[in-house]
Amino acid sequence: MSDTEEAPTQPENEAKLAMEEAKVRKAERIQQEIAEFEEQRKEEKAKEEEELQQLRERREQRKVERAEEEERLTKLRVEEDIRRRQEERERQARKLEEEQKRKEERERRRKEQEDRLKLCRRPNFVITKKADGGEEEAEQKAEDLQKSKEQLEEEKRAILAQRIQELKLDGLKSDGLIQKAKDLHEKLHKLMGEQYDLEDKFKRQQYDMIELTERARSMNKGRGNRSTMGVKIDESFDRLADKFINAPPKIQICSKYERHTDNRSYGDRMQLFEEFSKPKPPPEIIRHGKGGTSGAEDGEEGGAEEE
Repeated sequence: MSDTEEAPTQPENEAKLAMEEAKVRKAERIQQEIAEFEEQRKEEKAKEEEELQQLRERREQRKVERAEEEERLTKLRVEEDIRRRQEERERQARKLEEEQKRKEERERRRKEQEDRLKLCRRPNFVITKKADGGEEEAEQKAEDLQKSKEQLEEEKRAILAQRIQELKLDGLKSDGLIQKAKDLHEKLHKLMGEQYDLEDKFKRQQYDMIELTERARSMNKGRGNRSTMGVKIDESFDRLADKFINAPPKIQICSKYERHTDNRSYGDRMQLFEEFSKPKPPPEIIRHGKGGTSGAEDGEEGGAEEE
């Protein structure tokens, strides 16, 4: 019985040993793989740490650069603001200086104009007498009164400076300002009325000119070349329409072919007028009598005619 039991025990031990050896080899392989994985993981982690460190360094560097750039831009803005304010002050100073110079120049020209007007208050013409005692006015400009265009312009500016008064509102209270506004409104109303009157007068004169020109044109159309005393108007170019563009066109009621010209002479017209002005003779009354009255009268008239 013992021999039969020991026979199968040896293969079982060998199988167990083989399984244990395989298990040991597997464990060693797993340990080796784990060690390799840990080594690889350490390398990757070190690499990631290095990359993170580089990123942190770059971020810190960007922060420093951004701070430097912000500081530089702030300095530039401050310098630009200071420069702009300085230029604004210089421009205001130049403007005030130029305004002061113009004011002084206007005042100087006004004084010169006043002095010139005071010195030149005398007539610029001479009255000469004829041999028969009549008077003739011959305007002769003196040399000191012959002014250039610049002098006339200066006089114009001086007169405008005298007429246009400055609006002084310093020291006025509410009542004074209200009264000043009322005065200005009344003056403006008066000027607007004068402007309206002048415009209306200009329109009436323009209409009269158009009417007179149209009458002259219609008179010359019928006369043609026979009239030597008529007004000659160039029909090729309408000067009136070119001058008064806003004027309405002429309304032609009838055709020009319906107009007839009277070609009779003055004597024929006078004779016709005298014939119409002569008194007409009274109408002849013929009486017809009864019986032989009319016959006797006819016989008597016939005998008288025969005698």
